[in-house]
Amino acid sequence: MIQSRPKISTLFSIGVFLLIAYAVFFYSMYSISDDYETWKLVLIFTSGPIAIAVTLKTLWGLKQIDITKERFSIKYPFRFSTYQFIGKDIESWELDKIKTYGGEYEELIWYTKAGKKYSISKQEHTDYDKTLNYMLKKFKRLKQ
Repeated sequence: MIQSRPKISTLFSIGVFLLIAYAVFFYSMYSISDDYETWKLVLIFTSGPIAIAVTLKTLWGLKQIDITKERFSIKYPFRFSTYQFIGKDIESWELDKIKTYGGEYEELIWYTKAGKKYSISKQEHTDYDKTLNYMLKKFKRLKQ
């Protein structure tokens, strides 16, 4: 059984960013009652929406992938939904690599016959290498 979840380091770094963004937002909101300065308004109208958007995007995108005997289960805890499919439902899959300044970003993408697309990345999920080896072993013929 392969269980791929978000890495703690990824969640920690996003959490630190959100902590700073919310702190700047609430500090600006608190201190604007003293005097209306332009820079405080800029902080309020930038840090607040950015913090809320990143929070919603992060929570909406969290997923856990379980793979057992050609059965795939993708759970989205904050969407309150689970998607399941079997190996026969996979139309194709691909390994996407992008070279960046800090290294190489890798993403494994599944395309199902129902038209859905699911993906995990090496930098953001645990057991990525096990998942990739499993796909190469069991579904090499479907690789794009």
